[in-house]
Amino acid sequence: MTSTQKTKKPGSGRTGRPTRQASQALSRKILRVARDVFFADGFGRSTAERIAAKAGISKRTLYARYGNKQLLFEAAILMEIEDRLSFLEQHVPEHGDVRLELEELSDELLSWMLTDIHVALERVVMAEAARFPALARNLYEFGVGRTTRLVAEVLRKAEERGEIRVSDANFAAEQFISSVILSPFRRAALGVGVTSHNETSSARMRQAADLFVYGCRPSLKGSHP
Repeated sequence: MTSTQKTKKPGSGRTGRPTRQASQALSRKILRVARDVFFADGFGRSTAERIAAKAGISKRTLYARYGNKQLLFEAAILMEIEDRLSFLEQHVPEHGDVRLELEELSDELLSWMLTDIHVALERVVMAEAARFPALARNLYEFGVGRTTRLVAEVLRKAEERGEIRVSDANFAAEQFISSVILSPFRRAALGVGVTSHNETSSARMRQAADLFVYGCRPSLKGSHP
């Protein structure tokens, strides 16, 4: 071996540290596994050991990334919300017809929300809300708050077109979300409604959307501002 040649140390080189993409992929894998474990076992019975084992990592790595089980639970749900709402925020329906726009947005949301896993996660959140009020507030604002702003955007544009008249688009959006989106979702979480978006839930959604739009028509406001 010449003086210019060096022995490569074990573990050195490009394979020693994961790339940013690999780290992001691992994070998503961990959160998907955590979501499934929380769904299957509930928050109280879920353990870091089980989540780490299923994700193929050490418990130390899990805690290094997420700190504790509560933060891991929050991160797992926030990822679910982010994935869906970021897509919807970039594809807000624009048909020039507020009824069609609200129905399309509602179909997208209910098709995503009315599934076994999301209904199960909602039950876990409801069960843990009293113990972790900050967690519940964060999830509510990130999910319901962003959804409300999406609907409010549709309503504002419809008002600009003269289709409806609302004094407060944010308040009107809250009422729409409560009656059209959250009502069937909460019914499903309580076990008194369907956990899939089928013909029955679609028909109820359209009726609720029709009732909302009918109540916002300018012709029904008379002389009121």
